[in-house]
Amino acid sequence: MPAAESVTPLCDQFGFDADWRAAQLSLIGLNDFSREQVRLLGERVLDRETSALIIERFYRQLDRHPPARALLSSFDVVHLRERQIAVLEEFGDWFQDAAYFESRARLGVTHARVGLPLSLYVASVGLLQSLILEVLLERLDSREQRRMLTELVVKLSSLDVSLATEVYHRARTDGLDRSLRSLELQREELCKQLEQDSLTGVSSRTSVLREMARAIERATKTGQPLVVIMVDLDHFKSVNDQHGHLIGDRVLKDVAMRIKAALRGFDLVGRYGGEEFVVLLENTSLHTARQVAERIRRRIAGEPVQIQGVALTMSLSQGLALYSEGEDVQTLLRRADQAMYRAKAAGRNCVFEA
Repeated sequence: MPAAESVTPLCDQFGFDADWRAAQLSLIGLNDFSREQVRLLGERVLDRETSALIIERFYRQLDRHPPARALLSSFDVVHLRERQIAVLEEFGDWFQDAAYFESRARLGVTHARVGLPLSLYVASVGLLQSLILEVLLERLDSREQRRMLTELVVKLSSLDVSLATEVYHRARTDGLDRSLRSLELQREELCKQLEQDSLTGVSSRTSVLREMARAIERATKTGQPLVVIMVDLDHFKSVNDQHGHLIGDRVLKDVAMRIKAALRGFDLVGRYGGEEFVVLLENTSLHTARQVAERIRRRIAGEPVQIQGVALTMSLSQGLALYSEGEDVQTLLRRADQAMYRAKAAGRNCVFEA
């Protein structure tokens, strides 16, 4: 087996193993040609000078085709011609080796990446084939050699087209898959942003309201208790006024994390707006909810918030509301909010029930 067999990353990627390659060659009928016949094509027809002449004719023809001319205008044509002369020199040499399949696979990937229309590529291969045949007929006197090499050129062109088309299709498909994966990641990130409050990291208002609606449905079906706590940070405006909004934001983040730490694993906390938070306690009695609210209160009031050398003593006013059958989200929240304002009126840093 040739040494090049082991250096075929694209063949490996696209599944062009030995069995697949053998099947392609058999389908096209290239197994009937020997290495000596391929060598004759290279030595008598496609030497360096003749390959350059064919490519020159090839570009003259492309220049008469507006879409092709427009596409070529965006490339370094001198470099492109040199590359195509090199490709033409190795045309069919040696097509049974994995390295030949690899080189043609690279062409397909390149054409897909630069956005070359597949129809233009196929037409270009047909043009190149006809130019090779013109030179072949000019160079060879033997009718048998003409017949044999004409058949070889047509079949090699078919192999090149089949390989480049297959790889082109897969490369474009892979590109679409990557685009779809990118869109999916963007969608997931957007959903995450909608689910999570960007400042505090707890659930967003949209998310917590949706979860409340679902919790009410479950409580209605099961009869299990559901408690909502409306939480408001006391005197938060003075923090912003005295220390600025950046410090205020840090306080909100710290408070949100302390509230979350005071809850059980299955409880939910979301930022309702400004310095207000909503805590959702499913399958929780009013008695247990009081204990949770008191734990939250102690977490905030028991230790100052330390930010940039400033110790800020904070407290919360909380209102509890136990779900009553027939209530909707807004009704339940309104009762919790009213209880919270009663806590404010009672001096703050306390918990009241609706």
